[in-house]
Amino acid sequence: AVCHGIWDVELVKELEGLGATSKESTDNARKSEPLLVDAAFALVSCLDLITSNLSSGKTRISNYRPVYTYTAMATRSLDRFLRDLVELDALVSENSSIADCIKTMELQQPKLCGDLRPLKIDSKALKEMAYDIFPTMVKGDDENWIDEDTFSEHQTNLALASNIVVLTLLADASDAIKKYLDGVQKRIDVLSMHPSSTKDRRILKTTTRFCSAAMIVRDFYTFTVYVALVTMKDRNDVGSPNDATKKKFNREDIVRASERSRMTLSTFDSHIANNLDRSLKALQQYLQGKAVKKVLLAK
Repeated sequence: AVCHGIWDVELVKELEGLGATSKESTDNARKSEPLLVDAAFALVSCLDLITSNLSSGKTRISNYRPVYTYTAMATRSLDRFLRDLVELDALVSENSSIADCIKTMELQQPKLCGDLRPLKIDSKALKEMAYDIFPTMVKGDDENWIDEDTFSEHQTNLALASNIVVLTLLADASDAIKKYLDGVQKRIDVLSMHPSSTKDRRILKTTTRFCSAAMIVRDFYTFTVYVALVTMKDRNDVGSPNDATKKKFNREDIVRASERSRMTLSTFDSHIANNLDRSLKALQQYLQGKAVKKVLLAK
């Protein structure tokens, strides 16, 4: 129950009943006593004992990691996104064919590309922000899972439980960047082909157009993850209290920005391969949204 962030109400009532007097039990007025508090601390201490081998005086490696919690799902999405973002950055900066495609997009869509520049977020900065909000992401596979980690997850689980849109947005962004990265890698050899027929020229044109969106995809998808993390920090007071990225927004604005990000991401991802113009139009409308502009101003 602690790990999942939601206590079973009936179970709590039963535990409180253990500390109630007979008269209180009769009146159905259950009150906790110091003994119950001690019992709670004892249970938490067991979490620490599980990961330690006190008999030998050496720390024993615990393979335990939450799998089905909100935090576990969010951090898996973030891990995948950050890993794929590194690969996409490498393609954009190191592959000359992709770079040429991007230049074509900049010539065809100068205003959109200019409007997107403020959205650009460094991958290292995004990772640091994610690690600050989800401290358990930093733990290596060979590190123990201790009681502090359980309480940390409890806090972020509660935050995500009240912001399901954040959880969904992170998952959607992770899937979308993976889908685009796979698409580019499958098509990249086509960029070096010398078309000898109408069909080949059509394939090359379609591939060039798809790959030309690489920088737009990189900046837009990264910004949607940023919006999700800002929503977590702003509404639930998680992460470092002195973090410079922690801004105060009107609740309605930040919720609208998250919802708009998810809707636009879905539209953009659905049409990027077959109807790029529709994806770009959805992105242009997204950038004009008041809530999104407020996030950009506070960025």
